[in-house]
Amino acid sequence: MAEPTLPKNTITPEMNWETSAYINTSPDTETPAWADLGALTKNMSQSLNEVLYQATYWADKGWGSTEVTGAQMTLTLTGDVKPGDEASAYLLSDDVLYGLGNARKTHLKLTKGDKIIIWPVTLANITPAYGDSGAVNALTVTIHGNGKPVIGTTGA
Repeated sequence: MAEPTLPKNTITPEMNWETSAYINTSPDTETPAWADLGALTKNMSQSLNEVLYQATYWADKGWGSTEVTGAQMTLTLTGDVKPGDEASAYLLSDDVLYGLGNARKTHLKLTKGDKIIIWPVTLANITPAYGDSGAVNALTVTIHGNGKPVIGTTGA
């Protein structure tokens, strides 16, 4: 008796942890110092916050059309404060946490496979949660893109 045909496995979905995020901890220098955000990040949520132009033309008999005319990327990270972690220390440093203007500007680098995106950004809503005495100190930060990113590859 012949064996049955080997069934195909399902396709594995894309895993979120395959994307790595880094923050430039030396934004005032020409050479970035990339600190990995992975040790503190539990959740990363991206939005392009698109600007829409919507119009209804007579020729379309009341049906509308939409054009995307602009966008601003925001990336919200939630995780835990990790003492000794370079990215956590940078975000919670007095200069950044309590600073305004240029003190909140740096760069974000996202990598996945051989793709790299580097974005000038502003750090906003940096929030160490504190809370219950028996709980972990949570951390939230919203990273706002400034202009268009540079997109490239590692060449690998």
